[in-house]
Amino acid sequence: MKNIWLILFLTLPFAGFSQVNDEELAAEFLGNKEYDKAVFLYEKLLKKDNSSPYYYQNLLTCYLELKAFEDAEKMVKRQAKKFPYNYIYKVDQGFLLQKQDKTKDAFEVYNALLATLDKYPDGTLQLATAFLRRDLPDLSISAYLRARKVLNSEYAFSENLLDLYILTKRNKELIIECFELIKESDQNLEKAKVYLYRVFENPTDIDFLKQNCVQNIQKFPNRPVFDDLFIWTFVQNRDFAGAFRQSLAIDKREKGEGRRLIDLAEICLSNQDFETAVSCYKNVISYGETGTYFVNASYGMLETKYQVITSGINDSNQYINTTVDEFNAFLTKFGKTSNTSVCVKQLADLYMFYQHDIAKAISFLEEINTIPGVQPRFAAESKLQLGDAYLVSGDIWEAQLLYSQVDKDFKEDPLGQEAKFRNARLSYFNADFEWAKEQLDILKTATSQLISNDAIELSLMIQENTGLDTTTDALEEFAKADLLIFQNNLNKALEILNLFPFKFPKHDLDDDILFAKARIMEKKRDLPQAIKLYEAIVSKYGDDILADNALYNLARIYDFKLKEKQKAKDTYEKLIFDYNSSLFSLEARKRHKILKDELGS
Repeated sequence: MKNIWLILFLTLPFAGFSQVNDEELAAEFLGNKEYDKAVFLYEKLLKKDNSSPYYYQNLLTCYLELKAFEDAEKMVKRQAKKFPYNYIYKVDQGFLLQKQDKTKDAFEVYNALLATLDKYPDGTLQLATAFLRRDLPDLSISAYLRARKVLNSEYAFSENLLDLYILTKRNKELIIECFELIKESDQNLEKAKVYLYRVFENPTDIDFLKQNCVQNIQKFPNRPVFDDLFIWTFVQNRDFAGAFRQSLAIDKREKGEGRRLIDLAEICLSNQDFETAVSCYKNVISYGETGTYFVNASYGMLETKYQVITSGINDSNQYINTTVDEFNAFLTKFGKTSNTSVCVKQLADLYMFYQHDIAKAISFLEEINTIPGVQPRFAAESKLQLGDAYLVSGDIWEAQLLYSQVDKDFKEDPLGQEAKFRNARLSYFNADFEWAKEQLDILKTATSQLISNDAIELSLMIQENTGLDTTTDALEEFAKADLLIFQNNLNKALEILNLFPFKFPKHDLDDDILFAKARIMEKKRDLPQAIKLYEAIVSKYGDDILADNALYNLARIYDFKLKEKQKAKDTYEKLIFDYNSSLFSLEARKRHKILKDELGS
């Protein structure tokens, strides 16, 4: 008896070990395409564990590679008999026939399986999955649609069908199914939109989507969800003017107060379609001061004009002066409160950067900190802007104090990092290059990519121009010019920059000087000269750190100021392909796609 137990003790572990070895060896043979060797081992393994899908599939693969169809059929039939409720083996019977070019026989098997759903619709998901496993998505769709009829449910398996319509690129069926999903519940609108994003590449599909929207609006006049989808369709197609017409028509039909117009205006603003945004806000304002959205629309109009100015689309003196007057009228009417504090800050920006009335800018920014209920973060942002205003006015120490306060209050926060950067930049302006570089090097790993990039650029410039074998005279002079540009003393800055070739004939600031001059010309609205200078940077210093900045600024001049869409598109394209790791590449891709759609190329 003891001998028997000893034999069992010794053989059982080795039996398990043998199976592990068989499995590893079989997998190795399969990986090396030694199918005749793998077959023997997988037959052995499947015999021991016939429920293993892994052994089954690998053995079937071996049979197919060896063209051993008879052996494969025997195995599949054996598995189907042992597991009669598993559709995988039944579908594989048809799959094997297809592999032998017996397509007609294969589809007889498939159709017979589909027919079983008439009595057993509970097996639909398993059968559809089995079809999909063998790359038969059309049959998966047929399974779901057949079961839907059997169950007498228009909405059954909706999401499964949507996924399959995407897989098979059946966009018309996808659109129809999305409408079924929304009909089931208004709550499904956002889910439907996720699927419908895919149809906006084909004009025919877009037209079909719009037709279905109109049909359902007419059929279900009391369900505004279809109106919302219709407007969304125009927005996704970047037809904001069309979206505005539909929103206005729906608003009038429903006798609304402009909610849809307000929502659309915000979308237009984010896409820089300022003209349509203005149309939206004007119509809401026309409803009168008692309207629910009157204040929102009034401020929205100002926000739009502020963006038009700051994006450089229209920064003429007349437009700026009119906008400043409208900001003041708004604040007089609605007061300076926590709700209008953003408006106060934007007005200060216009005074400081566009009308160069620093005293008024300082007055408005200081007032923000006295308004009850202003959020601490917004107050800190305004404090940073106030520091800039003092710097423009020449009060360096007050600027430094304000930057330091925000740095202290928002440690390790992007806002605090921004404050630290401005303090470092101030030290650079003041020719304290060593301390400035120390702070900038800390900011190279800042949370904000923009701050990190700015810190790297300025730190690198300081490093290249403060080495042991050079004086800092050239950099000190350049920093003075940089500060003058910041203070909008453009002519004085230009005088300093123009003297560089004579005062410092050998230095490493050539690309920085060109970039500074280009910025000045852009501010002075001498766009041809700005373009010439930006192009010189790209051609002469294409491998240097400022090349992508120059290219991006050049693209924006063509895009927003000159309205030369083809040149803008080509310039964005060059930035995307030649400088794909640039901080500006994401925005360049967005604008490139928009322009490509508008140009139809």
